[in-house]
Amino acid sequence: MKGGGTLQTNHNLTLIYGISFFFYLIPAYVIERLFWEQRGMSVLDVVLVEIIFGVTVILLEVPSGMLADRIGRRPLIICGIFLEGVMFAIIFFAHSFWAFAFAIVCSGAGGALLSGANNALLFDTLANGEKEQYFDWHLGRLQAVKLISAIFAAMAGSLLAVRLDFEFTYLLSLCSIGIAFLLSLLLKEYFTPSTEKYESSGTQIRDSFLFFTANPALLYILMLGIVIGLAASFTEEFWQLYLVDAGIAIYFFGIFSAASMVIQIPGGLLAHYVKNRFTRKALLRSALFIGALSLILSAFSVDWLGAISLLLLLLVSGITEPIVLGALHEKADDKMRATLESFHSLAYHSVLIAAGLGFGYFATRYTVPLGFLFLGILCLAATFKSKKYFPKKT
Repeated sequence: MKGGGTLQTNHNLTLIYGISFFFYLIPAYVIERLFWEQRGMSVLDVVLVEIIFGVTVILLEVPSGMLADRIGRRPLIICGIFLEGVMFAIIFFAHSFWAFAFAIVCSGAGGALLSGANNALLFDTLANGEKEQYFDWHLGRLQAVKLISAIFAAMAGSLLAVRLDFEFTYLLSLCSIGIAFLLSLLLKEYFTPSTEKYESSGTQIRDSFLFFTANPALLYILMLGIVIGLAASFTEEFWQLYLVDAGIAIYFFGIFSAASMVIQIPGGLLAHYVKNRFTRKALLRSALFIGALSLILSAFSVDWLGAISLLLLLLVSGITEPIVLGALHEKADDKMRATLESFHSLAYHSVLIAAGLGFGYFATRYTVPLGFLFLGILCLAATFKSKKYFPKKT
């Protein structure tokens, strides 16, 4: 469905940006672990809950994408945001492991519903106004909106936690999710489900595999993006422990936290422009190579130089999402757009778990910097080994 009104397209785009801002405006995240501990959750309990979250996402990732390609994107987005709100409401009253576990299952289910459907709706909206060539441009700006919202929420959450009780930050977070939910009700669906009889789930899965095997160049792009993404993910998760090992004072943590988010914004904003000057393969391989060297340097120079090298990794990783998802949606067919992105997300989480076992072994048995060295070697291997398996022109 193309050639629709520009005003309708702009209306949907405004809502998508607004939803992204409020969905990530969560001041509770900055005191999340402290609040959980206050409610009786031990470190082991938190780890178990995180495992439950990961299993929930993996189990529902592909089915939710297939559902979005059958009934439309809007219903899944509405349900996904609603479940995220349910999670905050449950945690506000939770005082037991099973209450927290149920809340996290709701969050995992909501995340799975949103995965694929969000970006599929964005592409459908742009295609309605014949502006799909700006998909990665908008992805970069949405990434910037999310990061700015998260930075503001972290700063506000820290200040509020000092002056008020932790419960208040959860109430504010629930209100923010509530606004995102109300905005989602105003979204317009541009995807028209086929009037033909639905294909079986097995057929949809088979068609998805055939799509990826028929596009090895795209598969290469996705693989590079997954490796860069997992390196950035572990850096965002464990930089605090690295700074402790580096002997950096805790009062620098707030500055480093803000810097780690702000530094990812330029990559997303510039992705659309640099993509037109260089190939996606060249951009991602360069980012992966720089990221690998940054991780290796951080392992051998456990000080401020190593900390800055981790920021360099986050800087180059900012370009990844718009480049990778732009390539995927350019080739994807409307009837399987959300399913394909869900498969990509499933692959990412699966590789993340596998790499996490290696990182966890070295970081726990030895040191966090040695865990980063493991990731650096993994990134370096992915940079070079893939050359002989995929075509040169990408």
